[in-house]
Amino acid sequence: MFVRNIEITSFRNLDSCRIEFDPGVNVFYGLNGVGKTNLLEAVFVLMLARSPRGANDAVLLKSGAEYYRIEGEIDFSGRSHELAVAYQGGGRKRITVDRVGVRAAELYDKCTAVAAAPEDITLLSGPPSNRRDFINTYLSQSSPTYIADLSDYQKALAQKNAFLKQDDNAGETPFDDLLVQYGSAIMQARAGFLLAVSERAAKYYEKISGGQKLAIAYRPSVETRDLYDRDAVERAFYEKLKKYFQRERIIQSALVGPHRDDVDMTIQDYPARTHGSQGEIRTAAVSLKLGVYDYLHQVRRVKPVLLLDEIFAELDDGRKSMLADIFGQFGQVFITAATRVPGKLLERARIFHIENGVVQTG
Repeated sequence: MFVRNIEITSFRNLDSCRIEFDPGVNVFYGLNGVGKTNLLEAVFVLMLARSPRGANDAVLLKSGAEYYRIEGEIDFSGRSHELAVAYQGGGRKRITVDRVGVRAAELYDKCTAVAAAPEDITLLSGPPSNRRDFINTYLSQSSPTYIADLSDYQKALAQKNAFLKQDDNAGETPFDDLLVQYGSAIMQARAGFLLAVSERAAKYYEKISGGQKLAIAYRPSVETRDLYDRDAVERAFYEKLKKYFQRERIIQSALVGPHRDDVDMTIQDYPARTHGSQGEIRTAAVSLKLGVYDYLHQVRRVKPVLLLDEIFAELDDGRKSMLADIFGQFGQVFITAATRVPGKLLERARIFHIENGVVQTG
């Protein structure tokens, strides 16, 4: 699949622009802070109605503007679709596909995209919430069932937390059965997703780093010997809920479930967050996203759009060259850079320059 064009109004520092893209490689040059990252973010929002950086819509709105609007055409399996995402200050958001209003989740049936950026190092060094958000963003693109289970789980979780904050919260919560039902499905889906992605990411890391090893392990809140045995997962879930019964009522917050999951990542058998160098962590983060790309390509049977923000920064020449070879095998790629990217990518690229939020071709 690929994005044919985009028209942006009042998004971040981008005032008004329309851009026609190449179905292959698109490179955006410019100094730091001129709008390169914002442009890639706008493409991601057009496709999935959310920021790859987790920013809320109020933050995406250009300063002083009343609304932002992003519209464009995408080609999916030979068919063209018109997408539009608009947000008005105050919380009103509208999403359309071929001029028909849809829910945000419905975009996941049409679009698939993977974004990589410098802040991805927090996937290895940041809090567990960053890793859970990463899983939710990309697993949702491969499984409509996961989206539904996650939505239902979050509703039940909010209801349980509200119950626990009541003065008379000593009794059993009526929401634990729902948490176990949806939470067990979520954990099983995450286990399968991370197993598939970790194998692919490890291969990319070994190739880019020249032989080093990357390992990724799922650390669910509810531990059991067999995450693929639904009955065993549900039993373990109930057992841990009983164990944490009094503690949850004292803290007045749910402490058991996939909202407490984490992921461990090691480089050369050492924890990445404490022992990895800057270059190793950046390479691991890129490898993780490439593993996701391969996984989505296999599951969706279409090449995702790949958005690469300053991906070559702080990497040595050998790793830059290796990445350039890998990126050349993909479908539509968007790359931002303050300096020149490897020449191998420029051979088939459309070049853009950005200055003060203004995009120019050539």
